[in-house]
Formats: sequence, structure tokens, C-alpha cells
Amino acid sequence: MNAPNRTVVALLSLLPLSGLAWLFAANVQQYWFVGDDAFISFRYARHLSEGFGLVWNPGERVEGYTNFLWVLMMSAAIGAGFDPVKVSNVLGVASGVGVLALLLAFSAWRTSWRNPYIWVAPLALAASRTFSAWSTGGLETMFFTLLVLAALVCFVRERDRSSRLPLGSALLFSLASLTRPEGILFGAVAGCFFAAEIAVRRRPLRAGLAWALPCVLLVGGHFLWRYAYYGFWLPNTFYAKMPGAWWDQGIAYLEFFDRSYHVLWFSPLLLASLALRRDFTAALFSAVSAAYLLYIAYVGGDRFEFRFLVVVLPCLYWLIADGAFQMVARAPRPGWSTAALHLLAGAVAVALLAATHLGPQQPAAKRMRRGVNLLEAIGHYARARTAEGLHLRRMVEAGLLPDDLVLCVGGAGALPYYTDWVTIDRHGLNDVEVAHAPLPRRGLIGHEREPTYEYLQRRGVVIFDVLNRIVHRDAHQLNRIRSVHFDDRRLPLRAVYVDGVYLIFATTLSDAELDRTFHPLTVLRPPDARKAG
Repeated sequence: MNAPNRTVVALLSLLPLSGLAWLFAANVQQYWFVGDDAFISFRYARHLSEGFGLVWNPGERVEGYTNFLWVLMMSAAIGAGFDPVKVSNVLGVASGVGVLALLLAFSAWRTSWRNPYIWVAPLALAASRTFSAWSTGGLETMFFTLLVLAALVCFVRERDRSSRLPLGSALLFSLASLTRPEGILFGAVAGCFFAAEIAVRRRPLRAGLAWALPCVLLVGGHFLWRYAYYGFWLPNTFYAKMPGAWWDQGIAYLEFFDRSYHVLWFSPLLLASLALRRDFTAALFSAVSAAYLLYIAYVGGDRFEFRFLVVVLPCLYWLIADGAFQMVARAPRPGWSTAALHLLAGAVAVALLAATHLGPQQPAAKRMRRGVNLLEAIGHYARARTAEGLHLRRMVEAGLLPDDLVLCVGGAGALPYYTDWVTIDRHGLNDVEVAHAPLPRRGLIGHEREPTYEYLQRRGVVIFDVLNRIVHRDAHQLNRIRSVHFDDRRLPLRAVYVDGVYLIFATTLSDAELDRTFHPLTVLRPPDARKAG
């Protein structure tokens, strides 16, 4: 391409590039949030930076996180004096920009910058509520997505160049696996493709061994370290969340996604990319997408709105966009038929963008189904827990509350992070004994485990957050509920009036022990609270 043509292409690219940037920025601003689960990673990161190690409670080794590399990055940020909430979101948004830029560049590399269809997949991602929202949230979701996409792109390019030392993709797959365990699945699928090419003598065995070496050293080394440090081969969250296959929940999760985004409408184009292109890239992207979606169906999906699906969205949308392009590019000859195909493909692209942007805004897509929590609820809960945690922290720092209380909480995120109290995770993500307890039946995904009362008593739990809220402006909840049912017994509620608010909770302590713990504050029982309220 000569210089004038390059200039024309660059100028023509400004319009879709501006639209892409504006759409992504607008959606990020609209859906920006910080999730409560992010504070689990922050708590581990802070304890590491303070010299306690990668632990939930100092002195207790349990791997209640599934984002090792992300926790290390947050620990480095905390050690440097930065707020992990801000750093995590900046890195998330930057990773989202990286995914869009990489997908655009990859699409242009596979065809041409003159091809208008290279903009379809990035625009669809930017229009997606799910993609934009999970560029924030405080978790590793978008950073992991960037690493996986970069690994796949690098893997394809190394293959096309017949690289004898394909270490780039191997390193990226390894980093993705250290960021989330599912990275191993993507690396394994790529490894199968590599092995198949070695079998047909397209690539040498020596290149395959060189590719496998970083994966073995980094990922295998992390497994050995995990077992030596925590005593288990897998994260504690695996035992807490995944007691076995849950196909019906997983399929419902995928159906919920399709009802929001209508991806199945465009699945013929996805198949067209695989059938018409018949090349390595389409086969690889299809294989990793299919394997990962099968995994999602097996484990039952996730508690949070489509978080687990973000990582395959670049592959799925690239295949759909490429399918539209292939149908036009492989038309038998120029003429009216080609023009009609262009119009049809353009209409499909517009429909894809419209379905992606407008689908989640429909009333039916805004209702929680089968325990899948919507973004609005996730953000609201985290903001409430953050405010509560900060309020309790101020009381501790002012000497109004003890700094050595033992807390049991279901939403084990912002509240334990800010109070820094020893915390028992009610659902076992950060507790070995609860995570390995028998599970009599399936319930709310990821929140099915429960401790026994005897265990909480043995741990000396002072504040049992049975109401999922501790700080109240009045004592009405104590007077209205009085006690809760837990582990085949009734637990009475208690309240402590401090600094203009009521702390309402259940406890494993006797009334005499509770009075001593909160002295000189007064512990209120329901009759007393009725008078105080």
C-alpha cells in the first residue's frame, strides 16, 4: 500500500475508532462498580504487604482467592502506597482497552485495514454491558481476558511464522493460568493443537518441548508451592464452590446469557467462519470457546452476572464477524449478488451491535434468575458493605470497639477488609473446615456451605452477621426478629449501641462474656432494645 492510500485508510479509520472509544468509555462510566469479592483479594494482598504472608487471617494458611498473580499485583500496589480499589479499576479499564486494540489489530492482520468487518467484533464488545462492566469491578476478569487473547493471538502468529522457539505464547498462557486457574484450560487446548501439528510433522517436536517448558516450570511450580504452603493441590475456593457437576444450573446460566445478548441468533455466522475459512485460527477460537463453555455448564456458571463468560467474548464475536466477512469474500463473482451480500452482512452487523447493546436493557434481562446476581445488585451490596466497614473501622480506631473481635460473615469482602477483624467466612471460601464439610444439597451457587454452631463457638465468634448487615440506625430489627434459625437451633439477636448507631448480630458468647467483651458499652437484649429504640 503506497503512502496516499495509507493516509486515506487512516483517515477513514478515524470515524469507527472514535465511535469505538466513545462507546466503550460511555458504557464503562455507566456500569462502573466495585464488587465485594474484590476486597477478598485486597485483604490477602494487604496481609502479604504487611509481612503476614498470603493469608486470610494472620497465622492461618488458606487459599481463599483464585487470582494469584492479581493478588501479587495488588500487594505491590499497596506496598507502594496506592489504594487497591483505584489501582484495580485502572488496570481493569486499561486491560479492556488492550483487548479492544488487540482484537482490532488481529482482525486487520488476518484480512486488511481496508476491511470494514474488522470493526464489528471490537464494537460489539464495547457495546456489551458485560464486557464494559467487568472492565471495572476490582477483580482480575479483564486482565485475565487480555492475557488469554494475547496468548491465542501470539500462538497463531508463532505458528504462521513457524517459530522454532515459541516462548511468547507459552509465557502468556502461563501468566493467564497464574491469574485464574481456567487459564490452564486455554493452554491445554492450545497444547492439543500443537501436539496435533507435531503428529502430522508440520511443526518439530523440539519446538513443542520448548513451548511446554515455561508452562511446566511456572504453572507446575505454582502447584508445588501451593501444596507446600497451603497443604492442598487446588485453591480452597474449588472445594467450597465445586462439589461436582451441576449441568442444569450451568445450562440455565448460559440460557440467561443468551436471553440477554441473543448470541444464538448469530451462531450460523460463527459456524460459517469455521466452515468457510477452514484455517487454524477459526478452529482454535472455536475449540477454546466450546471447551470453555462446556466447562461453564459443568461447574454451574457463576453467582455474578456473566463474569465467567467475559474471557470468551472476544473469540465468539471475532468468529461471528469473520463469518459475515467470509460469506461476502467467497461470493462467486462480483455483481449484484455481491452487493446484496454486503447489504445483508452489514444488516447482520448492525443487528449484532443492537442486540448486544439493547438486549440487557430489556425488562426480562434485568431479573435475577437461578441465583445469578445482576450488576446493579452487586454494586449496591458492595457500596453498602464498604460504608459499613469504614464506619466500623473508624469506631475501632477511635477506641470505641475492640480491635480483636472475631467476626463471622457471609459477604466476606469489604467488611473484613476494613475492620481487619479475624473473620470466619460463613460460606467457606476462606475457611478450610467449612469448605470441606459435607454438602447435603445444592443451593445458591458458590454460597452453599455453612459452618456448624459448634465450630463457630470453638472459634469464639463474637459477631455473627446473620442479617447480612451489622450497622443499623435504630433497634427495630432486633425487636422485630429477636432470633434466627441456624444449624437446628435458635440464635438470639443482640445489639450494642455505640456512636449513634446499633450493631445488631447473633453471637456464640454468653451474655456475661458479651458484656465483658464490649465493656463499658451496654449490650441490649430485645426488651431493653425496645425501650432504647
